[in-house]
Parts: sequence; C-alpha cells; structure tokens
Amino acid sequence: MTRWTMMMGLVAGLGWHGVETRAQAEGPWPAEVPGHVAPRPGEHPRLLFRRGDLDALRARARTPEGQAILRRLRVTLDGRDGRNLPRELGQVGRPGQDGAGPLNNRPAGEVLTFSHPAGYGFLYQITGERIYAVLAREAMDAMLAGHRGRDLRYSLREPFGALRAGPVIGWVALGYDLAYDGWDDAYRREVAQFLAEYNEGRFMSLPELVRGSRHSPTSNHWGMQVGGGAMAILAIMNDPGVDMARIGPLLETSQQAMRRHITDGFGDAGYFAEGDGTGTMASHIVYLSAIQAWEVAGGQDFYTPSMPLRWTSLRWFQQTIPQEDRGNLRSGFPTRCDACYPHNIWARSAGVSGAGYFSIGYGVATPAERAGIWWWYQRYVQAWDEQNGTPFDTVSPYPHHSILAFVNTPFGTEPLPMEQAVPRNLYDSRMGFYAFRNRWEDEDDILITQLARRSPARFRHGPDPSMMVWHHGRREQWGTLPARASHWDPRGDGSAIVGGESGTWVAIDFSGASGAPGMIVMAGPGAPAGARVEAGGTTFSFKFLTPGGADPVPRADGAAVVVGRQRVSMEGGKLTLAVMADPFEPPVTPAMEAARAAPWNRASAPAQAVRTSARALPVAPAPAAGPS
Repeated sequence: MTRWTMMMGLVAGLGWHGVETRAQAEGPWPAEVPGHVAPRPGEHPRLLFRRGDLDALRARARTPEGQAILRRLRVTLDGRDGRNLPRELGQVGRPGQDGAGPLNNRPAGEVLTFSHPAGYGFLYQITGERIYAVLAREAMDAMLAGHRGRDLRYSLREPFGALRAGPVIGWVALGYDLAYDGWDDAYRREVAQFLAEYNEGRFMSLPELVRGSRHSPTSNHWGMQVGGGAMAILAIMNDPGVDMARIGPLLETSQQAMRRHITDGFGDAGYFAEGDGTGTMASHIVYLSAIQAWEVAGGQDFYTPSMPLRWTSLRWFQQTIPQEDRGNLRSGFPTRCDACYPHNIWARSAGVSGAGYFSIGYGVATPAERAGIWWWYQRYVQAWDEQNGTPFDTVSPYPHHSILAFVNTPFGTEPLPMEQAVPRNLYDSRMGFYAFRNRWEDEDDILITQLARRSPARFRHGPDPSMMVWHHGRREQWGTLPARASHWDPRGDGSAIVGGESGTWVAIDFSGASGAPGMIVMAGPGAPAGARVEAGGTTFSFKFLTPGGADPVPRADGAAVVVGRQRVSMEGGKLTLAVMADPFEPPVTPAMEAARAAPWNRASAPAQAVRTSARALPVAPAPAAGPS
C-alpha cells in the first residue's frame, strides 16, 4: 500500500463529518511508514531527511528558491556569509532571574542560538565544505561550555526549567545529526554520550524529558519536553558509544508520550487546553518537528491517522484572516484569552514560540494539506517575506527555521486552494470549540468562532459569551452555539447545522441562497432578539452577514421561513436548510495520483525528488550556478 492510498483511506475512516470526530482512525497509531528503512548505526543525517535525499537537496540549493533560503540561513549564523561564529556567544552561568535577557532582540546572526550547530551542519551537508563541520563543532563546544546565547532561558547548561531544556536538547541533537559526518569519531562519541546522559537537574534528564515528567499534557511545557526528548533519542539511537540498554526503552516511552500529548492535551479538532498562545508553544516549538523526525528516522507516522494532531497545524490557516501586518498575523486571529500568552500567536519574528507555521507545517502535512498551506503562503505572505529579505518563512533569527524552510517547502508543487485542501468548518467536541469560514480571499472573508465551554486547564478561560462573528472587516458578537452538540452536519462551503442537548439549534449558511454572503439562524434557548420570525410553532432569529446596505427580509411561509432562495424550517425536530452544499471531500490531484504509484523507500530515493517525511517534493530545474 502506498502512503497516499493509506492516507486517503484513513481520511475516509476518520470522517470529517458527524457529531464526534474520532480521535484516531481505526488501526494502529502511529502507523508504520511503508517501505521505511531504519538508519544504520552511525548513519546520518536521519532526523529531517536521509542520506539518500542529499543529491536532490543539493540540486535544490542551485535553484533561485534554494539559494535565497541559504542566503538567509547564512545571515542567521553570523550576520553575513555564515563562515564565522557569531560575535556574541552569550554569558556563562545561570542568571539570577528568569527572562530572555538583553541579547534576545539583537539582529539575526549577532548572537549564538541553540540551533547554530544545526545551521552550520546543514551547510556542511549541502556544500561539503569542511569549514562548516568545524564551525558546528565550535558552536557545540560553546554551548557545552555553558554559553547561554541569544535567549538566557534556552541554554544547554542550566536551562530555565524542563520546558526550555526540551527544545534545546532537541535542536542541539539536530546539530549532532547534521554535522556527524564531518566530525572525528571521538567527538561524535563525546556528543552522543552527552546527549544520552543529559541531566541538568530535576525534571531535566533525558529520560524525564522523553516521558514528560514535569506537569501534564494540558500544560504548554509538556510538548516542549517530549518533543525535544524524542528528537534527541532518535538522533543517537544505535550510534557508536550509545548504550541502547538505556536508550532503547525510551523509544517506546517516547511513542507513548507523543500520543498522550495529543489525546490528553488537545481536543479532537486541535484546540489546546490552555488556549491558543500556549497551544502554539505546545505544538510548534519542537513537538511537530519531532513528529517529522519520528517519521523520517523512526518510520512511524503519527500525523496522518490523527485528526486532532493534524488540526494543531492546520487551524492557524483555517482561522486567520490576514490583516495589514503580514510579518505578524496575530491581529487576524480571534484570540480569546489574555492570560494564555496571545503574543505567541503568529509571532513570526519572535524566534521560538510563534515562528515557522509554514515551514513546520509542510514537514508533517498530507499532500493535499501541504499544497493548501503552500497556496496560503503564496497568496498572503510570500511578497512580504521577499521584501523583508526573509524568503519562504525564514523571518525567525533562529537557523533551524531556515533549515526547515529549505527542506520542507514544496517548491515546484502546484498550490491547491485552501478550500479544497482543508475543511472550512470544525467542531472540537472535547473542548467545545467551533469554527466556520466561508472562503480564503481577503479581509471581507467571514469567520465565526466560539469556545462554548470552560477550558479545563491551568489558564482557565471560556466559555465565550457569544459567537465571535468577523465579516466584511467588522467584528461583532451574536448568539451562541451549544456547549455540547448532539447534531453536527458540516458542509463543504463552511456551512453547518448544529443542534445541542439543551434544545438550541444554530444554522451557519454560506450558500448565498438567502441573498447574503452569510446568514446565521438560531432557534431555541438563548436565541437573541432582533430579526425574528415565527413559523410552524418555532421562533427563528436571523443575523445576516453583508458588506452593507439592506439585509434580506425573512418571511413566514407556512411552517417554514423563506429568505431569498433559502427555506428554513424544523423537520423532525431538527433545524433544516433547503439549500445546502455537499460535505467536504478531500481532493486527489494529478500529483497525488502520481504519489500512489511508488511506495516510499528512502534508501532508493530518486535524484529528482526530495523525499522528506515520506513525501515527494519536486525540485525546479536548476541553473548552472553552484550553491549559494
């Protein structure tokens, strides 16, 4: 079975429709990656790509896109050409108080970061120039010596808690992975042993990080621990000098923790227990990249079988209406918790917590999702990034984000309009969160969201008193959705009918049949005053979402209410719309059809394709110039 046919079957089994979105498809989770060949002892790279991918990656380095990202990577390393260490390595020794410190806002490349070894190691893999392996070692030595770098909290030595230790050890492990071939055997063993025996105090040993000993999955700290721990053990497993009697059992522990992070920390449509700003920390700082590493190095696909996991990446694209500032898209995302670190949402230039939504998302996405994210990026963000000198989602000053952009961006892939790649609506039955969108075009898009129940986690928030209704540049509130839906009928255009245990019914109508781009109908307890019409013994409340001018006028017609071509009624105790779109169906494009033809076998990866995360990415024709 090919990976794409497996994915399509799982999508059908999961069901985008129905009251309860099942947490996982029936069958194993994670799923075995077809044709996966495990890394041999001492075989590197292995976390984001494999040795068989290098010819295609080097070909990518000769394309204009690849050269642009490599230029940015070099800037993040030393502010210039990437052939030196940064001028500042940061203080040695733990500061007296928590905080990022005075170097955190310095320009890219001026200060050491935890992913500098990875940045130099990646240039070594692409160019083959030994200077980069030397620089990777020097950067690693600086971190081993206790230099804290750009952000005082994220230090390899004496980090500020397990939530910082996890990402640091994970991205340092990527440096080991990428520079391994350029180091002598003694230094390889030294770094591998350091990672295997990592222990910087309570909750900060490698076994504790892998299993998530600090807090629980409902805390933003947890994904940062287990994700970083996963990358570390995958990087060193079976390598010379590594005691697999100690590390081997941690591989199973890691799988359990990676699963538990989703089942216990997120709802079944990706809403995080602590809210949105903390949710991006839980998913994007290191956890989703560890999901990619588990697939590439470990042969285990956590992503495709789990809709909750997929939504942790996709919800940002579904629920954002980009505003003027494309460098930080947070103003276009409906935040609902001031205490839940909302500054992290879409904080693309911040460096760690809110960066890399595109480059990280590509690395785990299904083929259709990846093409949709690529479309979203090109439509809304690409021009800004190019003008800013940070092409292809490399705004962050941390080198690993440029590496992810280089490896994961689907250059040469036909973009797929987002409405064809991702459902326009969702219901998170575990958290009581809803989202509905009519299109992805401009600031006049309609987006309706509500958290209808109280969050169960430390940063308690919700329920929202009413639906957040964003439309045609306006932000309003109206009505309320059921805390628990007993009826959930989503449609492909973003419309849906929702029925609650309380007797409340809500219809979201984006069909245009009413004469308005959007219409909300509510009946039962909580229905607001305003445009009300009684028909068939039921009172219906209406809200029309129009760019301005007169609203459509609903009128009773027997047991139904007629609005333009739309007809609203209660049939068999359920709210009904006469005109509704078909349910969402995931697409199959020609490129996806082609992916069916060849099972994944990384050991025999064709030169013309970069097979990252078991997904073939075509490479544009290369010019004659060498790597940048």
